Amino acid sequence: MINKVFWITGGGSGIGSQLAVKLAKLGNIVIISGRTKSKLEKTSKNDKRIIPITGDVSNEKDCLKISEFIIKKYKKIDIIIFNAATYNPGPIENINPKKIKSVIDINLMGVINCLSGVLEHMKKREQGHLVFVSSPAGFTGLPGAGIYGVTKSALTFLAETLKIELKKFKIKVQVVHPGFVKTPMTDKNKFKMPFLLSSDEAAKRILSNLESSNFEIYFPKRLILMMKFLRILPYSIYFNVINKFIRLP
Repeated sequence: MINKVFWITGGGSGIGSQLAVKLAKLGNIVIISGRTKSKLEKTSKNDKRIIPITGDVSNEKDCLKISEFIIKKYKKIDIIIFNAATYNPGPIENINPKKIKSVIDINLMGVINCLSGVLEHMKKREQGHLVFVSSPAGFTGLPGAGIYGVTKSALTFLAETLKIELKKFKIKVQVVHPGFVKTPMTDKNKFKMPFLLSSDEAAKRILSNLESSNFEIYFPKRLILMMKFLRILPYSIYFNVINKFIRLP
């Protein structure tokens, strides 16, 4: 995968940062966006092919400004990786509308805001590639996953729907379901995370699948297949299993 124009949201740290570095080394132009200028500049400082742009995905005007800049300068956006996310773990029973709105605005509306400036461009070209970084936290209801799991469930649904609807425009759609990856977000977790991967390893696994025909990119298999199995259980069994083995801090 070379000579492509990428846009990675949340490209200043974690998986997004690692993907940017690896894609640029392959010879691609990689625009990274995020809210923190210093993090973006740290990712881009050693490679001129990584272009940092400060912007908040929850702000529609910011997203349109970035997409317009890329299209004007490079004449195209080949691949956009929707990676920006925020994480606010804890029981969802303690309703805090302000915090919930913040997570929805970034994790779900942030993707839609970015899509609004990119989709028509890709449809006109009949070419493009959308990559949604979701989470197995959205597979089923999980105690402690909070509104994060709700937004990731919605994001996977969105990816599935667009996969079907955009086929006629020859736009490729993929969704990523990574297990636990060590990032500033997961550092908030107060429990032992099974099969924990580095962000570098997660980026390698995503990169190795971008040219595949697979709709879903998931890893590590041991964890994700177990969670997929839980998803197909009858509710009566599922709730018993969850109540027995998962406890909130």
